[in-house]
Amino acid sequence: MPTTTATRPRRADAERNRARILAAASELFAERGLDASMPELAERAGVGVGTVYRAFPDKEHVVSAVIAERFRWLAGEVDAAIACDDPWTAFTDVVWKAAALHAKDRAFHQCLPEALDLPEISEARRRTLDAFQRLIERAQAAGALRPDVVAEDIPMLLAGIGLSRASGKGVSWERHLALVIDGLRAEGAHPLPRKPLSRAQLDAMVSELPCPH
Repeated sequence: MPTTTATRPRRADAERNRARILAAASELFAERGLDASMPELAERAGVGVGTVYRAFPDKEHVVSAVIAERFRWLAGEVDAAIACDDPWTAFTDVVWKAAALHAKDRAFHQCLPEALDLPEISEARRRTLDAFQRLIERAQAAGALRPDVVAEDIPMLLAGIGLSRASGKGVSWERHLALVIDGLRAEGAHPLPRKPLSRAQLDAMVSELPCPH
């Protein structure tokens, strides 16, 4: 169906409103996490609540769109780092940026585990991990990064950053990350476990654990 002149302004307005809502959501949910409400988002974006719901059916869709944008930003940062002359510096710089994202953005950390199956987020995450793998392989080829690290290791390492930040008890995520990065160096690295411990092995390791009274 051909687009009429009458419909074009409405579509342009809708796109502008959506962009304003996403920009506001990026700030609001980063600050307050899932506690932020749709009316708060509307106020932050300078639009009516109805406009927010016309752009996004619920809060989960807004947060999902923001998380996907975060992944796309991180993938771009990884792509840019691949051109860096020093593979180890390139790798660690991106890890610090990814950790800062977890530390700063409460919604990203809170929602990520449940949002990974959403198509938009899944695709953005896959692209980010693919880029990370290329960065990792460069650092490994230079002999700087331990050879058994893969891209899928990185999200698990970074999840602890978000947890330490979310605890609000003065835990230094920067100190935590510095320890993690030192553990990723090739020099002095020990072999990683080949498979998870079984329940019997776990039981044996904590066999002397006292029972609560």
